[in-house]
Amino acid sequence: MNRYLQEEYNARVHRVQDYIEENIAREFTLEELAGVANFSKYHFHRIFHSVTGETLFQFIQRLRIEKAAVLLLNHPKKSITEIAMDCGFSGSAVFARVFKENFGVPAGTWRRLEGRTDQMGERVERQRTAMSPVSVEVVEAEELPVIYIRYSGPFQGDTELFSGLYSRLFAWAGARKLYTPGESRVLCVVHDNPAVTDDDRLRVSCCLTVPAGTVPEGEIGSMTLAAGTYARAEFNIREDEYGWAWAALFQDWLPESGYQPGDGPAFEEYPDTESGAHSGLHHVLIWLPVKPL
Repeated sequence: MNRYLQEEYNARVHRVQDYIEENIAREFTLEELAGVANFSKYHFHRIFHSVTGETLFQFIQRLRIEKAAVLLLNHPKKSITEIAMDCGFSGSAVFARVFKENFGVPAGTWRRLEGRTDQMGERVERQRTAMSPVSVEVVEAEELPVIYIRYSGPFQGDTELFSGLYSRLFAWAGARKLYTPGESRVLCVVHDNPAVTDDDRLRVSCCLTVPAGTVPEGEIGSMTLAAGTYARAEFNIREDEYGWAWAALFQDWLPESGYQPGDGPAFEEYPDTESGAHSGLHHVLIWLPVKPL
């Protein structure tokens, strides 16, 4: 398959992934998802598997159980049954079986141990360090139409990978006069929690804000980051400290804030600024959707 066709297949599958993620509590039909991708329902299963390495069922089930694992930690006042239903499981018995199969412990134990089981403990603990944000503000943000290039697989600390992804994104946007230094906002959406999702299944979208209605093509996709209430945390960090910055926000600021994570993805923003440049530090904003506890 030539590069253009491969990019087109990837982009259509990415649209389906976004659609599933945005509607995870619902039941899906094959016809519905194939329609989102504009593929025949008779071949969509094979196409999805060839692009992602997972069947549709495996992808939907994994997203549901991994979202539940995060919600169990972030929403301690919500019952396990409520979380199971919010994530699209048909009942608590099915959820209990699938959760233990994936994480090795019952959901209640996972919540009590704050996710630090033998299976996941190393990945969670390595995120812990002494770090504080420069500032955290709770703000009302407008929706952000963006274009993106998506990558699936290990990415943490891989500066060469991100440099290549953003170079292709800027080249596409620049050729269409969609990128203006100092005005366009450069973002990164991490769709999965690295403390929960296996590295080879992680999904990350390198994004650039664009006018609403911008039509993507090839490997370029589009989505809209929702308006709402966000915690806006500012950090000056080294290139190997991004995971620690996220951990500081969740473990240090959030429990004392009176807020809990809201629905929708969190994302990073890289302002066009010289802040921290003299010391070799990266200036980054982490935007976390929040709601009152």
